[in-house]
Amino acid sequence: MVVVIIIFSILSTFSIALLITDILIPSPNLTMFTVLSFAVTIIGWMFISYHLLNKKRRFLFLQKIEHLDRSNEKLNNLFVLLDFIEGNETNLEVVKSALNGIYFSPSSMRKHPEKAKKKELYNLLIEYYLTLTKDKYKDNFVWDYNINFFTWRCIGLTSTIGLIGIGILSLCYNYIPHPNDVLYTALYFFFGTLLVPLIAKFFGHII
Repeated sequence: MVVVIIIFSILSTFSIALLITDILIPSPNLTMFTVLSFAVTIIGWMFISYHLLNKKRRFLFLQKIEHLDRSNEKLNNLFVLLDFIEGNETNLEVVKSALNGIYFSPSSMRKHPEKAKKKELYNLLIEYYLTLTKDKYKDNFVWDYNINFFTWRCIGLTSTIGLIGIGILSLCYNYIPHPNDVLYTALYFFFGTLLVPLIAKFFGHII
């Protein structure tokens, strides 16, 4: 992952250099190359954020699990699935019984837990943990409302980048003579897409 971050840091610097060049010396071919470069860069950084946030999410979850009482019957299914993920539980009937005790677990996972990916099981386990403990984000848990990967920290990051990008583009458009309209429109679109997670959360959970 360190190598990927270095690659996209270089690509980001390259994209900004292309943008400055295209604003000062407009060219249709350079515009297309700049837009493509920014598209790849944005997708790459979102992938990196997704990977790092999920890694931290699992780490914090495992830290919290260490403080739970295994003898608590209410948490039995939780620990059975955790043991299965870590390879300490090999009895599939016990695992299936635990999955049947989680009402929102997918039917395909209940029938064939051995075919489920570890990442999917972790997501299910974290969601189940939240329903049992009512843990909150203020307790330093990377908490999301449902099984998806747009945590509030990711939303904060993407929204900040999107707003800063739109602000810089607006200043450049108003103060640099003869702007390249095609380039600006494309970049407005790219930075605007970074606000989609925030809008989706707002309409999905606040209204």
